[in-house]
Amino acid sequence: MRTVPTPENNLGTIITRLYEEFLEIYRDEEIASIATASVINDLLWQIEENARADTDQ
Repeated sequence: MRTVPTPENNLGTIITRLYEEFLEIYRDEEIASIATASVINDLLWQIEENARADTDQ
């Protein structure tokens, strides 16, 4: 089942919130950007892996 994006859970909002959290933690824009990209890449990879597992069943 797919979740329909809403203003509260679309990818852009998630990226922005992650970045803001990392910026608060690290107080460095470059590190916050890298941390955000890393988390988003990991999440997208997990989604892809889950989709592959679902099609293999």
